[in-house]
Amino acid sequence: MTYLFTKPGCGKCDWVKEKIDLNSLENVQVMQLDGENPESLAMLAYFECVTLSEKQLPILVSEDSEVITGAAHIRRFLLEKCC
Repeated sequence: MTYLFTKPGCGKCDWVKEKIDLNSLENVQVMQLDGENPESLAMLAYFECVTLSEKQLPILVSEDSEVITGAAHIRRFLLEKCC
């Protein structure tokens, strides 16, 4: 499973969601960091990305546990690897 960590009000997060049809990607799970979803924060901690998330979002963690940041990098990865 590939995880895409986003938060409400994040322009870069929204850009990725607008550019990629995430609903069509079966192996990508969007994890919303909004304070109402403790599972998202737990997964972020599991991948040791809590500190990183304080500096930048979105964050994508691939099936190989590769951490990818930057909206354009994430979009490219999703288009190349997941579509």
